[in-house]
Amino acid sequence: MKTRIIKDLIKRVVDYRIEGDYHVYTVKNTPLTIRILMTKKYNRKWAGVAINPRKIIFDNYMGSSYGCNGKYITEALLKAYPEAEIVWTVRDVAIHRDEFPSQVRLVEYLSDEAMFEYATAAIWVCNIHLVPYLFKGLRKKEGQFFIQTWHGSLGIKKIENNSQLIRKAQNWLKMAELSSSYTDFWISNSNFETEVYKSAFWHVHDILEYGHPRNDILFGENKDIKEKVRNKLSIAEGTKTVLYVPTYRESDLTEKFEMDYQRVVHAFEERYDGEWKLLMRMHPKMREKAQKIVPKLTQVVDVSCYPDIQELMVFTDAMITDYSSCIFDFILTYKPGFIYAVNEQGYDSERGLYYPLSATPFSIAHSNTELEQNIRDFNPVEYHDKVVQFLTEKGCIDDGKASERVVQLITKLFRRLEE
Repeated sequence: MKTRIIKDLIKRVVDYRIEGDYHVYTVKNTPLTIRILMTKKYNRKWAGVAINPRKIIFDNYMGSSYGCNGKYITEALLKAYPEAEIVWTVRDVAIHRDEFPSQVRLVEYLSDEAMFEYATAAIWVCNIHLVPYLFKGLRKKEGQFFIQTWHGSLGIKKIENNSQLIRKAQNWLKMAELSSSYTDFWISNSNFETEVYKSAFWHVHDILEYGHPRNDILFGENKDIKEKVRNKLSIAEGTKTVLYVPTYRESDLTEKFEMDYQRVVHAFEERYDGEWKLLMRMHPKMREKAQKIVPKLTQVVDVSCYPDIQELMVFTDAMITDYSSCIFDFILTYKPGFIYAVNEQGYDSERGLYYPLSATPFSIAHSNTELEQNIRDFNPVEYHDKVVQFLTEKGCIDDGKASERVVQLITKLFRRLEE
């Protein structure tokens, strides 16, 4: 809290911008300017260090836990190329150590150790731009490869250069463009996503429609995963669940929590019989505020800290979101999906949508009454047909073998570096 207040005070009196490799600070209404070379420390400590031709480094959404595409690429790589040296950067290594295979080395996100690992890794794999590291001076060397897997999937929200809201963050975009220029391979799961990459990012080439590795788990029964999640969350055998994943709002954070959770649970119980619980997964930027608003109910289970949302998708029986791209992963399971968008028009004006919610297979609710009715009226046959049509129109190629394809690419790069 104090840090945020101090930053806000500084912004009132200091203008900040990026010029090339320099951080430039100017005291407002004065000629006083300070220029700091962001690459100075990197050049001194790591620029001259040799690349390890068998090292690969992963980052899941700026140091988050063991999940998304990187997790499933890592699992496949350990089997196909065990001689690889695998490194992950995470926030708080001690907390996350038990999530990872013992063969994976962890370093603290944005630490000097992480900078060294990036400087010496032959391959970088990330699902977001490496902006924070570039701000610290990281620069790609000759002989290094960057594989961008991204964290969306057929997502409806406009991203990066396509979003008027994001374009306002000019300094971020300058570093995002640099990160984009460093990217050698873009992993896409559809014709739709390929076109988004071309328009939203910069210097895009070598887009590989391999599918998203994180979605491989959504194909098949995965009884062991379901049992693992059930035990971890202490959900009784026979109890069904609906996963609620509200997306992050840059403006109002409260309206999405106006859902009547008990009413939703009762609607599922009436539609499908049996006992239901609602699993709520909050965005990291919303958790503190949301926890003060969301009522403590026995029917609601907070799964915000569960490391892998894909495992939650395998386990849960239905999903509700407003605009989160996760439902466009979940769609591959053909399990019921619902949209609860209180302020659709406002969000479209704020962030921007690639296509209207009405173009998705999901029923749309703008109130608790509409959501309750949509759950009770859910038609599985009609929904299945809409999902098939949607995936066909988007040119989705996810088939459960994306990890295998990405690992084949990685092993080829390793072998090329060793020659």
